[in-house]
Amino acid sequence: MSKLNLGPAVVVAGLVVAAGAAMANENFIPSGHSYTPESSSLPPLNSYQDKVNNQTDIYQTEIWHKQYEQRQFDSNMRRLLNRDMRPGPSTKPIY
Repeated sequence: MSKLNLGPAVVVAGLVVAAGAAMANENFIPSGHSYTPESSSLPPLNSYQDKVNNQTDIYQTEIWHKQYEQRQFDSNMRRLLNRDMRPGPSTKPIY
């Protein structure tokens, strides 16, 4: 009997994972530390390399936010120029 109840739960879990992956393109994670043959572990906290990595992450995030805002603006302009008056959210960029 429990096998019958497990099937729908697996389907629902699969849909939740798929929905999260579909929205992942709007979630930005900076690159962080690059692992190379010369550097296989994280640098010590507050070391020079750690500070460089942190500042690089800040720059990457700022650039991504500016590009995201530009994509939203372009999308809204495209909707305006095409007289797209469909109901629904207009907050998601149209690529």
